[in-house]
Amino acid sequence: MYGYMLRRAGIVMLVVLAGCGSSGIEGTLSWEQPPAVTGNALNGSIQNQTSHSVSLDPKAMRLLDARGKKVAAKINVGRSQLASSEATSLRAKWKSGKPVRIDYGAGTLALPSE
Repeated sequence: MYGYMLRRAGIVMLVVLAGCGSSGIEGTLSWEQPPAVTGNALNGSIQNQTSHSVSLDPKAMRLLDARGKKVAAKINVGRSQLASSEATSLRAKWKSGKPVRIDYGAGTLALPSE
């Protein structure tokens, strides 16, 4: 009986966690092609991979290093609203640190490794 309850609780937990992942823009952005990273700057183009529009807030986006620590940066996007399959430019500049990904709130985009 106890094992059954644990198994059932585990299944319920998996369903709850899976439901948490469907919050609008989870994992919906991708690079159209690998971004160009030169010095302390990144220039690329991101695409909305969903069937609905997505809002982008560059002030909420963060560059993160390999340890998950924020790298101070200025991030700009061409358009703040992307329709389904639409793309826009994304640029970032930072003074120090080594970012490996961009956190856009509900997902991340990996930067190309050297």
